[in-house]
Amino acid sequence: MSTFLNLVPILLLIAVIATAIVLFAGIISMANDKKFSPTFRNKMMRARVILQGIVIVLFLIMIFSSALAPGSG
Repeated sequence: MSTFLNLVPILLLIAVIATAIVLFAGIISMANDKKFSPTFRNKMMRARVILQGIVIVLFLIMIFSSALAPGSG
């Protein structure tokens, strides 16, 4: 379990970067109306929401694991 908790900050950073990439891909697809279908834009929106959920869960795991760690105060 401690190995997973050591990886959480790295996973959080990866998830934040992935969220930003999907966000900008969605913005670009909305700006270029003729090149991208509404289905693609919908998939980008769903992916962004899922990634944001993952970021929130990882952030909460990181916060609560550091708060519950021995010697944290």
